[in-house]
Amino acid sequence: MKAKHTPTDPATAAMFERAMIWRQRMNEAEWSAEDEADFEVWLQADERHQHVFEVSGEVWTYFDDHVTSPELIRARRALLGRVQGQATARWSGITALLQMPRRRLAAGLVAAAILMTGAGVWPLATQGEVYQSGVGERRIITLNDGSVVSLDALSRVRVRYTKGERRLALIRGQARFDVAHDRSRPFSVTARDQTVVATGTAFNIDILKPEVRVTLIEGRVLVSPKAPLISALASPKVPKPVELRAGQAMVAPADSARPTIQVADIEQATAWQDGKLDFDGVPLAEAVERVNRYTDRKIRIADAKAGAALVYGTFDAGDVNAFIGAVNGFLPVRAVWGSDGVVLHSTAPDA
Repeated sequence: MKAKHTPTDPATAAMFERAMIWRQRMNEAEWSAEDEADFEVWLQADERHQHVFEVSGEVWTYFDDHVTSPELIRARRALLGRVQGQATARWSGITALLQMPRRRLAAGLVAAAILMTGAGVWPLATQGEVYQSGVGERRIITLNDGSVVSLDALSRVRVRYTKGERRLALIRGQARFDVAHDRSRPFSVTARDQTVVATGTAFNIDILKPEVRVTLIEGRVLVSPKAPLISALASPKVPKPVELRAGQAMVAPADSARPTIQVADIEQATAWQDGKLDFDGVPLAEAVERVNRYTDRKIRIADAKAGAALVYGTFDAGDVNAFIGAVNGFLPVRAVWGSDGVVLHSTAPDA
């Protein structure tokens, strides 16, 4: 049995701090495949990292879910007093807070966690079950209420059920959720800074790009944006949720811009469940990132011009040869094979 650790242990304070920084970086537009790889290395470096990262998510979620509770108001005031007493300049959001010395950030957040735990309003270490898929692997998980979670390749989801709610978090990748109807226990999925709430429905969430894309397959859901942590601490105002109906998709950019509602292409959004990758004018760099999730023979982009070429067509996931043959034949790129994969170079003339 693995030993349990909490963020208040001296040995894990730095880990908790790092987890919070990772969580913030994931919401930035600059998040890349290299960042994802670095994050995975950090997760695997110590058996406690996965737990600490998930607990850091509980801190964010707790502030959102209980922002108007008397206990949190007291904790919020205490935390603000600590942070403002230490800061040398005014700050207006989480970015400014992250620019503070890292130890102060960790201390402030851990202090808030201790205050809430001491008030008896939040069990800090309720981790739940974590399910994940590997390279080229798709998984179907049936939960104990009959709900089904389908994971795309290289995806991870955390599940935590209680008597009053069914709470999940899509930590990375893409997944479809077919929700068993239970009006007394809402079913929610948090993906970065968005939370989808349903009672019985089916939807797909894609966080392979910096944006969050929620595609509603059937039923209705509410999607609630999470306010930045410091805004939530400073004011109890809750962002207005967005209602989606079947056949709609919501796209929430990473730069905190207003989410947009679109007509969904459900067949394209769920093609991965049939082992297909469906691209309709997708930049080659994005298409390659998705193809690479299904193979150990990695594809790399040599230059920005090659990465900007647009890809159209449907491909079998994992069939690298077919994908390379198509882009090599129809796009202005040249494929150079090596022992560990292939590099795509632009052949388009300079402007």
